[in-house]
Amino acid sequence: MTDKLNILVIATGYPSRLLKTITDRGHEYTLAKPHDFDIYLSDNVKGFDALYLNGNKIAVSKFDAVISRIGENREFASKILRQLQSNLGLFCVQSGRSINICADKFECAQIMSRNKIKVPKQFYSMNPESARTIIDKLGGLPIILKELSGSKGKGLILLESPLQTNMTLQSYLGGARRIILQEYLQNGNIDERHIVCDGKVVSSMKRIAPKDDVRANLSLNGKGEKIEVDPETEKMCVDAVRAIDGLNFAGVDIMKKIENGEEKRYLIEINSNPGELIIDITGHNHYEDLLDFVERNCHGKKKPESNEQQGLIEETNDIEKARQSCRDFLSSYMN
Repeated sequence: MTDKLNILVIATGYPSRLLKTITDRGHEYTLAKPHDFDIYLSDNVKGFDALYLNGNKIAVSKFDAVISRIGENREFASKILRQLQSNLGLFCVQSGRSINICADKFECAQIMSRNKIKVPKQFYSMNPESARTIIDKLGGLPIILKELSGSKGKGLILLESPLQTNMTLQSYLGGARRIILQEYLQNGNIDERHIVCDGKVVSSMKRIAPKDDVRANLSLNGKGEKIEVDPETEKMCVDAVRAIDGLNFAGVDIMKKIENGEEKRYLIEINSNPGELIIDITGHNHYEDLLDFVERNCHGKKKPESNEQQGLIEETNDIEKARQSCRDFLSSYMN
């Protein structure tokens, strides 16, 4: 029987399925949005950093773990997670750094490429004068344009004609909005979403784009079908999540293409806040796996001391050392 846990859930929406899974397991939760927090840094080098929720200082020892479901206010939320994990010593399923990496599609792709995980050919550029070289290097039109931090298929455009491409690039490149230009993998506009938790794929689905679109996102009327993950794809997904330190739980999007009679796999992106429609399609609640992971990491483990607790311990030790030094001095003097 697992001890009852008190879990801090930080979410930008209302994750009803996650909350129900928590209570069905017999645990408790506190739900908060990122903008409900204030982050405090102390001027005391011994610690005393803190986090305030709706104006009240959080007693970190009250909680056993943090689960994050971050969409909006990600930059601020990532700092909340850093405060809880690094400064206050609380176990977080995802680190602030890991959710920022997933949101930055090119940084994520850089990490994948460095770890020998295949990604589509792509450019990240601010120079419109290099557009012709970029297009040629990507194999010619059509190509995909996508915004650096777009989600749910938003900010993705298929560039097909020279006129459309020229006008679109002139609008984007050199401006404040950052874009990626990527080769177009012509595979029938089908991809796969795999949920990875604690080093294994726990559910998988195929996504099929509508006839008039190249985006297979379910939020854009794509269709989903339950599939079984093959060993090579599972290894690719698990390796991808492991390559991002502190991620642990994510949705991994894979695209497959037949090249010279051989099936090639490409990692398209990693989503630290995967949607829940996959639960309906596969019939598998991946939050059960997430709670298994939390229970394994909390049960029977002593929570690290918070900065405040550690500061008090160190201060007490310093006082005791000073007292002992005085006693030693007086003892030697009297003798």
